[in-house]
This record gives sequence, C-alpha cells and structure tokens, in this order.
Amino acid sequence: MNAAPGEIAAINELELGNWRTAWRILAAGGLTDAYIGADLRTIARAMSYRAAGDFGLAWSTLGMAAASVHRRQPGVPVASSQGTDIVRFALPPDPGPRAGAAYRTVRLIWREQGELHQLRRQAAERPIGMTQDRHILLLAFVEYLCWVECDRESWLQEVTTDDESASVEARIHEFRERRREGFLRSATELRRLDRPTAGGMTRAVWDRIDQYYGLRRLATHELGRRPAPPWVDSVVPEGTPARKGAAVAWTMAQPA
Repeated sequence: MNAAPGEIAAINELELGNWRTAWRILAAGGLTDAYIGADLRTIARAMSYRAAGDFGLAWSTLGMAAASVHRRQPGVPVASSQGTDIVRFALPPDPGPRAGAAYRTVRLIWREQGELHQLRRQAAERPIGMTQDRHILLLAFVEYLCWVECDRESWLQEVTTDDESASVEARIHEFRERRREGFLRSATELRRLDRPTAGGMTRAVWDRIDQYYGLRRLATHELGRRPAPPWVDSVVPEGTPARKGAAVAWTMAQPA
C-alpha cells in the first residue's frame, strides 16, 4: 500500500523536528495506513514531551511507538536494552532512494531513541572540573537551545484547544517566563532519566553556574565541541536527517 501524501508530509516534518506541524497534518485525517498514522502521532507526542523537558515521558512514549511497529514488523532489529522492557530499535539496512513510509518511521524512532539514550549516558557522566548536577543542568540548557529557542515553530505556534498540547506549550513557555523554575524542572527530569528516584535540582545549582547567562555560555561551548547532529549513541548512516532546531543551534555555536 502506497503512503498517502499526508503521511509523507507528516514524516517530512517530523524528520525536521516540526512536531507541531506534523500533529496538525495528522489531525486533519485522510491517511492511507491507520497504523502508520497512529505511530506518527505517538512520535510527535514524544517529541513534544522532549521539547518541554519531560525526558522520561518522551522515552516511554517512543517505546510505545517502537512496540507498536514491532508487533506488525517483527523483523525490525532491536537494540540490546538490558534492565528495561522498553522496545528500542536498531536501524535496519537503508533501502536507499526507495525508502518508504515504514522505513522512515522506524528511522525516526531510532533517531529519537538514540539521542535520548545518548543524553542519558551524558547525564550519568561526572566530567572533570564540573559537578554532575551542574553538568546535567548544562545539558538541559542545550536541549532548550535545540528544541525551543532555535526551533522556529516555538515562536509561531497557534493557540490550541487540545488540553494535553496546551499543557506541553505551558511547560515550554516556562523556559522563557520563569527561567529558573523551568530549567531546574527540566534538569530534574533529565537526572531522573538515569536515576528515577533522584531528588530535585536546587536553586543552589542554578546560582553556582551563574544562572541563565552562565548556563548559556557553557551550553554554547558544549555545542561548539560536538559534531553535527543528530547526536545518537551509534554510527549515523549517511543521509540520516537532523532536526532543524538542533542544526541551527549547532551552527550558531561553531567558531567563526
């Protein structure tokens, strides 16, 4: 069955990180494959959670999308995930220019799961010269740059009557209007991605890192040291798309 234009348009937008536009396309209906449509909605929702700094919810939601696909396509390779019941994809062989909606959906899940897994690894690190809590707060700020500030849709979103979408947008808005509370909440969720029972981040961590502008300076240095996105925890095949917000943030941070 060939994918409908709406499905392809939604995949195109999700590959660019435009989860709001993809959500509107999918909500309009007219899809050929109800299963792919449902999976794409789940991916879009997971991406919205990550933009809001709800990393654990993003991880479990991506696992739901992977489990749904795997039930229908048991041949999709699964990465080793010891100690968890979350289905995590490995990337199947690239079919090349003939890649259809099914493969691109798997690649989307693989990319988003790979980035979150890498982020969890980074949050567990204890870098030299920086406490782990400060490091986690720094990573949360990098996430903000890539998912909010450098995402064009953050500044063009339409008013929504969907309660869950409105709740997500409120948490995203917190990064701009209540900076300290927003970033400490996001950093707490990031810490709990690796340690679910960890306590909350305190204001002392925020103050010791010189608050917003100190975080911004350190986050710019962090992005400047990274390779080009996407930032997954394995080799990225040539042609794998990166989210536009991450690419813009990374480009901004590169030395002139």
